[in-house]
Amino acid sequence: MRKIVVIFVLLSVVFLPSTKAIQKTPESSASGRLIGEIFANGQQMHYLSILSDGIGSRLTGSANAHQAVEAMEAEMKKIGLVNVHREGFKVPVSWERGPAIGTLVSSGDRRLSIASYTWTPGTSGNVEGDVVLIGSGHPEDIQKVASQLKGKIALAIPSGATLDEVIYNFYRAPGIAKEVKDAGAIALMIASDKQHSMLYTAPVDFNARVAALPSISLGAEDVGLITRLMSEGKSPRVRLNISNKLGPAFEAENVVGEIKGSEHPDEIVVVGAHLDSNDLGPGALDNGAGSSAVMESARAMKVLGIVPKRTIRFVLFMGEEEGMLGSNAYVREHRAEMEKTIAALVMDIGAGRPTGWYSMGRTDLDDQIRKLMGPLQIFGMSGIEHSAFAATDNAAFMAEGVPNLIMNQDDSLYFTVHHTIADTPDKAEPRDFATCTAVLAVTAYTIADLPERFGRRLSSEEVKKMAAEFKVEEQWRATGIW
Repeated sequence: MRKIVVIFVLLSVVFLPSTKAIQKTPESSASGRLIGEIFANGQQMHYLSILSDGIGSRLTGSANAHQAVEAMEAEMKKIGLVNVHREGFKVPVSWERGPAIGTLVSSGDRRLSIASYTWTPGTSGNVEGDVVLIGSGHPEDIQKVASQLKGKIALAIPSGATLDEVIYNFYRAPGIAKEVKDAGAIALMIASDKQHSMLYTAPVDFNARVAALPSISLGAEDVGLITRLMSEGKSPRVRLNISNKLGPAFEAENVVGEIKGSEHPDEIVVVGAHLDSNDLGPGALDNGAGSSAVMESARAMKVLGIVPKRTIRFVLFMGEEEGMLGSNAYVREHRAEMEKTIAALVMDIGAGRPTGWYSMGRTDLDDQIRKLMGPLQIFGMSGIEHSAFAATDNAAFMAEGVPNLIMNQDDSLYFTVHHTIADTPDKAEPRDFATCTAVLAVTAYTIADLPERFGRRLSSEEVKKMAAEFKVEEQWRATGIW
């Protein structure tokens, strides 16, 4: 199989028109070598196995998260990166999952499929109440039934079929919890949008703030049962017993390593992904895949002896799931370097086939991005999406005006297992995953080796204008970026 892959890559480099043109320059030669190395000898699946099968879920603050930091730090040193180190930051509250039991007492004490959201309090024993449907959890939905919520258990049924909806739900959750608590609700149930009673988890609030009230994920089939009972005029009554543990502040750590630039070592291209995951599953696509692609990009460059003009800094961020804590801390710590930070590349949509880049509102980068994708068109890389959002580790860089790109990928599988027990390494199709990794490595190297600077840093006024245009100000404020 490896021989077939090598032959395919070599034929692509020799015969395809797009790669013929690229071979005329040194950087394209490096691109071809990187692609060949990653397809023939790439270790991205090995790194993914370490993280997802060997370690498992990597909730920020957990023993597994610490083990992942140690493992990836050791791998960076093994690869031969320089300045390998950890950068710590404080997280205000620690959290540990406990048992969660849900019972539909109005239907013969029928057990429900539930799991607590992270950083949500327990119930301190049994609590019981009738269920009140609050629609998708939009403010107007809650206002309609606020007078009915006192002493009740609220049930929200949001939609999470698209990236836009996932981002909306991500930022809406704290408001839902606070509003139903203010109306007198004793707990919040949020319908899982996954099939076959798979449960979903995430923090309800940001920056490791504890949720306003106990909040749980409820399996889709049980949601269906409860809503059918309601449609028949019945009043479903639920008993919950949730035993989570809250603890003191702690220090989490990002992992950093570099390939120093040959001509402009003080200019930096950041290549990053988040190392943490949620804790119901082993976090393969979210985001073991991105972390593994970052590691393999570094390994391939080192084994080939490729050194770009500028420094490439490989960063595995911790605490992304709690509101981009690690990347926010990184930007605060390195703010003096932001003027010299040429670009930040982030991979965080699984291992699906790459299709282009999100430019985060930067239409001024279009021509340069098209040039970057030139040698990668054989993989279908051609799209530029100008949407801007703050849902992963690019956000703090975007707020600083640094050019930041998120790889756009086929997400059809990603959202079916996102934040669930089914987010396992077998969901990473090896060919597509190798393609993602090659795209990340080639793009990072090309930007770092350009004769001219990639794009420019936006002024604070330009950042404010962009934030208003794409409506990310509230997102930045919610996560402490602004």
